[in-house]
Amino acid sequence: MIKSSQKKTIQQFYILRAKKCVPYFSGRDPAHPFNQKLMDVVNFNILTDENTGYCYIWSQLKILDASQYYPIQSTKITFMAIELDQVKYGTKPGYRMVLDSNNFSVRHALRWSLTNARNLMTYVQEGTPFVIDKIYVLNVTPGTERVYATLKPFMSSSLINKVTIKSVSKTNEFIKTLPQNVVPKDYGGLAPMMSETNEILKKSLLENRNYFLDEEKFRNGYIKDEVHTTFDDDDTQSFKNLSID
Repeated sequence: MIKSSQKKTIQQFYILRAKKCVPYFSGRDPAHPFNQKLMDVVNFNILTDENTGYCYIWSQLKILDASQYYPIQSTKITFMAIELDQVKYGTKPGYRMVLDSNNFSVRHALRWSLTNARNLMTYVQEGTPFVIDKIYVLNVTPGTERVYATLKPFMSSSLINKVTIKSVSKTNEFIKTLPQNVVPKDYGGLAPMMSETNEILKKSLLENRNYFLDEEKFRNGYIKDEVHTTFDDDDTQSFKNLSID
């Protein structure tokens, strides 16, 4: 028997993806040059702690040029990674986000809009088919603080309580408290380097390209050009200026 709260989440999952939060769930072709470029700008990885079952998702800037950073698209790839993990390996007790904000500047933060911040928090709190257990923000910068200040008005108290923010001076000690099997070697742990796991994730997304294309076609109710990618208005001008090698 599905509980009423679960039914509401399922309904919101489809409604928000198809309407209010479209930019985060459109153009999910892993082979599209823009999405490929974004996975070179930000390192992502997703690692499971076999002892607890929790998944740790790490992200860090790889290219520091703020003009190459697109928050909607970066968040979209994170959602794709989580979705693929669920499809391949089933549900998890929860996901723990580890966001290394080192070198995240105010220029990066200015690329967030209030509309996108509100829509993201709406989806995270009302429509996600997974549990966000913890959010760790490491090496906090003025840019990070600005983004958090943008998101916080749209966050529930329960979500705010899941956020742990660590300054540059406190980050290394905090990392030592995490399961070392899910801490990348970049941070002194036992897991592979971020660059290595990022390449593995890119390959896995490409191998499952048809899943993402088919899901988007089904969700939209009609066939879309597989090469076409939809961006929201905030990103249109920036996309035109993006140089792709």
